[in-house]
Amino acid sequence: MKRILLSIFALSTAVLSAQTGYYLSPCAGTGNPGNLNADPEYPVGGGLPATWSTVMSGAKTSPEWSAAQAIPFGFQFNGSDVSSFKVSSTGVLTFDINSSVAAPAATNAALPSANIPDQSVCVWGLTLNASGDYIVSKTFGTAPNRQLWVMYASATEANIGTGWSYMSIVLEESSNNIYVVDQRVQCVKNGAVCSDKTKLTVGMQIDGSTAISHASSPAFACSNNNDPTAADNRYFAFMPGTQPVDAAAATGVSLAPYLKLSEAPFTVKVDLVNQGSASLSSVDFEYSTDGTNWVAGTASGLSVATCATSTISHPSKWTPAAVGTYTLSVRLTKVNGKDVTAPILTKTVQVVDQFVKRKILNEVFTSSTCGPCKAGNANYLTVIDGRTDHSTIKYQVWWPGTGDPYCTDEIRTRTSYYGINSVPRMEVDGGWDQNASSFTTALYDDFSAKPAFVEISATASLTWKNQITADITLNPLVDFTGSNIRLFGAIVEGMTYWNVKSNGETEFEDVMKKMMPDANGMLLTGGLAKGTPVTKQLSYAFVGEYRLPTDGTSAQHIKHASENSVETWDDLKVVIFVQDMTTKEVLQSETIELAMTSVEDVAAGVHVFPNPANEVIFVRSKDALNAGIELTNVQGQVVYSGSMSNGVAQIPTQALAEGMYVVRMATANGVHSSKVMVRH
Repeated sequence: MKRILLSIFALSTAVLSAQTGYYLSPCAGTGNPGNLNADPEYPVGGGLPATWSTVMSGAKTSPEWSAAQAIPFGFQFNGSDVSSFKVSSTGVLTFDINSSVAAPAATNAALPSANIPDQSVCVWGLTLNASGDYIVSKTFGTAPNRQLWVMYASATEANIGTGWSYMSIVLEESSNNIYVVDQRVQCVKNGAVCSDKTKLTVGMQIDGSTAISHASSPAFACSNNNDPTAADNRYFAFMPGTQPVDAAAATGVSLAPYLKLSEAPFTVKVDLVNQGSASLSSVDFEYSTDGTNWVAGTASGLSVATCATSTISHPSKWTPAAVGTYTLSVRLTKVNGKDVTAPILTKTVQVVDQFVKRKILNEVFTSSTCGPCKAGNANYLTVIDGRTDHSTIKYQVWWPGTGDPYCTDEIRTRTSYYGINSVPRMEVDGGWDQNASSFTTALYDDFSAKPAFVEISATASLTWKNQITADITLNPLVDFTGSNIRLFGAIVEGMTYWNVKSNGETEFEDVMKKMMPDANGMLLTGGLAKGTPVTKQLSYAFVGEYRLPTDGTSAQHIKHASENSVETWDDLKVVIFVQDMTTKEVLQSETIELAMTSVEDVAAGVHVFPNPANEVIFVRSKDALNAGIELTNVQGQVVYSGSMSNGVAQIPTQALAEGMYVVRMATANGVHSSKVMVRH
């Protein structure tokens, strides 16, 4: 997803030592500053990476200061070197670690305040009232452009009840910028989600008479939502000195991560934001692929207003020498003709000789007993509507409550592999792990735009005795040397209706019925070698008859050794995918329709038509000449019962409500079922 990151990563004017005073940049940023922190915003012990260090934990019955914390790089506050800080349980970070000022109460006020020590940064009003509330820290990036994040993780705030807020104070090396990042918030009152907002003091206090605050303080309202990614984050930069007239910050190198050598030369582009008070008319910047030989150029004729963004192109195109991995370095050198000293931005680019279009794999974990899953599934359908660059597998899990009747042991295995502990949950190519309600068209486009280096071609057939066979050819375009690369085939049913439970959903798309060879896949021994096609066959024969379990518990769910949960045999397809089980990355997927010339090829020569039907459904069979036949609605209620007569039956539908029905009949090869739509 191409996000406009109004990153104030480092001011592109000359960095002056011992700058005093600050200004609040007028350009509020989106995402995270510099995009260095990509960690999910989860609670400690509930998904937050273990690489964060605990500074303080709740529950606190009264305000407290933490122990002194070291800053892992050189940093200046108001022109003076500082090497450590302490934080209060109420949202204050101070560099005056020897201050005698007591930790302030959570009742916040405007700055400056006698309750706040000098040399402090505030998100005042947050508290650690609950046992799951924490202050944590982590350093991101590499010298000389590191960031120290101090995050209030799942903190409490008086105006949002028992809800939570995530906010961070970020210290940045070299620039001495200080950021306040508004990350995540949820109001909860009386056990229900509410719409009330936080009222915080966001700013910094230099001394008892000097402070710089956000305009809305002391009633700063966190304006993001409960998304644990940086997608909805916003941040504010407190920058040393005074706002310059001519200034810009480069926020990213706008070049695709994969490039075909045959399409060279390539235009090097830079995303930037105007941080000066004057309009931006020209920018000089240069790029290098070895860090030594720099190619200089000027982008002129610009008209970029203060805080506006733009993407500028270098006049000299880049021609890679050969296939390989390159580190492209870019830096600004002049803004409106004035020399600047700016940090170097880098981007890793792979130049390849060929790649293929990616078909992303969307694995959705859901349940018919999960209330929020209804909204998650609806959002997912909206995102994929009209799009074809994806494959879908729905795993119906065994919770909450009694869980979904279509759960299986293989679903449990796949759930455990990803560490799924809540639904709705979704994995995109094994690399995006969030609530399905947070999936967007921009994310879809971002993932599908990434090229693939494995080409999958396959055919799949459904034959007598309900055996599904997939013949697969994998054509690797690069070497994949991982020791745990596996091939999977997931048999999914396009639409199911009989696993309805309590969440209000009445139909479920792309439900996983069986994995081939199983939930652990087929190991591709030795990986995949460029230019060496690999052919494999995956096959599975369903046994027994259909059973509808009462719930998704291990005692009740489908046991493949003796039964199945396939509602109809003419609505199946196979999702083929290749996954690196170590990194979880899905290398490529493909959805294969079953090859059938007619339903006669499937079970006892049964043919059901027309579909959709208006006045009558015709059923013909060359083998089950006098078999019993019934028509059921999606609730499983029998709305017609009769028998074949010399291999023919007519089921009247004039009086039936519009909707989906299932024709079921016993044949010599088992129970046959076919879905048919009634439309008037």
